Amino acid sequence: AGDASSELQAAALGELKRLSGDEASGRRVDALVALLRVGNATGDEDEKADVAATLQELARDDDESRVAIAAAGGAEVLVSLARDGNEGQKEDAVRALWNLSANDDLKVAIAAAGGIEALVSLARDGNEGQKEEAAGALWNMIE
Repeated sequence: AGDASSELQAAALGELKRLSGDEASGRRVDALVALLRVGNATGDEDEKADVAATLQELARDDDESRVAIAAAGGAEVLVSLARDGNEGQKEDAVRALWNLSANDDLKVAIAAAGGIEALVSLARDGNEGQKEEAAGALWNMIE
């Protein structure tokens, strides 16, 4: 049953990545954040990294997506993943947080979720990629 659930989640993630349009975009963000929460509960390591990377891509240049990610609770789950994930998950989550922190209002959401502590920890003790991504996010947080 666990394999079927993982396969279903992977298929759903693939379909969500293909959705387009404004209405689909908001639903996609909600579903991706929900998948990240479920991924945290089920422990599917590859899926968590995939979802964090997808959220990072959505937040890269689109402020509406950034706001939608935060509204869906994305800041909290990304901070959690940055703090407790494996090496790759941490880097993907921190990259997404860096993009979210480009929005002034979302800086508050990231800080409220414990993001500053997680980012400082990774900037100090993470691998080279995590340090670079965390430093960028912290830079955005103070701008």
